[in-house]
Amino acid sequence: ERTVTWRELLAETAVLIDDPVHARWICETATSTTRDEFAALLDQPATERAVGHLDAMVARARGGEPIQYVLGSWGFRRLDLAIDARVLIPRPETELVAERAIEMAAAAGPIRFVADLGTGSGAIGLALADELPHDGTTVWITDASDDALAVARDNLAGLGRAATNVIIAAGDWFDALPDDVRYDVIVSNPPYVADASVDIEAIVQDWEPGSALFAGPDGLDDLRVIVAGAVDHLRPGGWLVLEHGHDQGAAVCELMDGVGLIDVETRTDLAGHDRYSVGRRRSELFDVAFAGGPLTVRHLHNTVSDYAHLLSWLTTPEVLEWYEGRDRTFDLAAVLAEYGPGGEHDRDGTIPAIIELGGDPIGYVQLYELDDPADAEAFGLDDGRGVWSLDLYLGEPDLFGQGIGRA
Repeated sequence: ERTVTWRELLAETAVLIDDPVHARWICETATSTTRDEFAALLDQPATERAVGHLDAMVARARGGEPIQYVLGSWGFRRLDLAIDARVLIPRPETELVAERAIEMAAAAGPIRFVADLGTGSGAIGLALADELPHDGTTVWITDASDDALAVARDNLAGLGRAATNVIIAAGDWFDALPDDVRYDVIVSNPPYVADASVDIEAIVQDWEPGSALFAGPDGLDDLRVIVAGAVDHLRPGGWLVLEHGHDQGAAVCELMDGVGLIDVETRTDLAGHDRYSVGRRRSELFDVAFAGGPLTVRHLHNTVSDYAHLLSWLTTPEVLEWYEGRDRTFDLAAVLAEYGPGGEHDRDGTIPAIIELGGDPIGYVQLYELDDPADAEAFGLDDGRGVWSLDLYLGEPDLFGQGIGRA
């Protein structure tokens, strides 16, 4: 009869669920208001529909259901995510994992490919799409659970313009990703709780999806699969970022070391507990002996710095006299189209690499198998399979004539 005010309902709700903060959240949700908007409603009478919504949520909260599921949404970094019992509740610790992945992807270059494996509600992957530059970013979010992907799709719909950069894919870990794409960052918050763990809270075990929590006798089953497949899906120099349990840092680092990842380390959360580990795919191809200093050949990195060096070298007269650029005009767009992710070299299997002297980029070399009959014929070969060609140039004129190219 519109005789009960929201001030009275808020007080009653706080008594019923024995939590004044959660009571206010529930009342705000029932009235579809923000904190300030709800404060202005306190002395206004409640509608029958709103009270019905309030009663339903109070009953769920009194039944022990997590407040996040009762409210139907939860904040994660800059996002307000719809969540329910089909997905894990996003946690503050995972925001640190997302933050590190965002930093790494932002540093990758003007074109960046990122994958969030086992995305659940979409929290990490959508945060990446939301916070990374819109231009040049593509984020894959994957999950083996159709239910989880349904929640992620709902959240993607509310992402705005950045949603156009997101690809949703169903499948178990790397099975969901295309075979011909390499990623600058792969991030995951996979199941990592041991099957018989006594550390897991009762409310988590009773309400959150077990398939997103438990991962074998030691909790490492899914982490092993992800680490084992990461090298084949990371771009040279690309990063793997994995959330794990507070006692699993050493084990995850050992797994990363075992597949040849470098710069492996574990990071802690705000409570000082091990929370996630990172590792990078090696980018060095080989070292070369040279009397004038250490020479290294490494994969071309997907970074503005490497593309800027290429652009500089491809406008150097001495290079253009001999290299293909003599008939072309290069700008940054042309460099990206040929050497960048998804570019000409990516498509035809050419390996672009940078020559470094004492750690400084000084030139370029590309390697490709002569498996195309026309390429093989140009070298007088009937069958070039198994034979590799190397094209190289030095880009710094003050280093010409010292024997570096021959070395």
